[in-house]
Amino acid sequence: MSDKFGEIFKKVASEKKTHLSERKLLKNIRKGFENQEFKMYLQFIVDSKEGKISSAETLSRWENSSGEVVFPGAYIGIMEKSGLITRFDYYMFEKVCQKLSEWKDSELSDVSLSCNLTRITISEKDFAEKIEEISNKYDFDRSKLVIEITEDSLEKNLVVAMFNIIKIKKLGFRIALDDIGSGYTSLVSLCEYPIDVVKIDRGVLLRTGNERGKALLSGIIALAHKLDMGVICEGVETVEQNKLVSKSKCDYIQGWYYAKALPLEECEPFIENHYARCFR
Repeated sequence: MSDKFGEIFKKVASEKKTHLSERKLLKNIRKGFENQEFKMYLQFIVDSKEGKISSAETLSRWENSSGEVVFPGAYIGIMEKSGLITRFDYYMFEKVCQKLSEWKDSELSDVSLSCNLTRITISEKDFAEKIEEISNKYDFDRSKLVIEITEDSLEKNLVVAMFNIIKIKKLGFRIALDDIGSGYTSLVSLCEYPIDVVKIDRGVLLRTGNERGKALLSGIIALAHKLDMGVICEGVETVEQNKLVSKSKCDYIQGWYYAKALPLEECEPFIENHYARCFR
């Protein structure tokens, strides 16, 4: 009996410790918002035919007061749990709008930026109105901003989410569906949702060690093209993978083969060096 009570005590103590840890983390996250500690990083995406940078995916990092660079996996979950995730999504969306506005009349004006938004935010009834309100503060070409969603973004509240997506497309933004190939229903979604770009999941690329895997990759790309969608292949890390996705007629390539996620201060020098290599 004492062992049983001992286990119960340990479990309660562990849960209490976790709760206290989460409360401390949440407090630090709120301070992070106040101090602008959540930073925008970019991973560049390259045109497979020309080898030039065409766009970049916007990613977040938390550069906290302790000098650490914290990855999203450590804070996105608790933001969703606490209800802060919508604030965070709009915070990052505004940073993207601001950056595109800064680039509008520069040599980077042709580079598009994509912004990941969660299913919770996309399912908000006033989502489209909020997106319009934020973007109206900045002067930029809205077609240069791609909003990335995953299929579970639509499943939470399909009617509201679909309405919101249709509305923001009418505002001029483009839509990308991420993680294609990670499940059967994602392929069905291509026919149902108003998508401009698909991003093929890295898992598809990892299965190309045999002919069936290569056929799957080529088939997804061909299907997307028939539906008049652009295709980005994610997770390209080697020379062989780069050659394969190019041969499979993928439009754009993303992965460590070309670039890791970079803080903003390193992005413009990276682009300059990239173009110097392309045209020398």
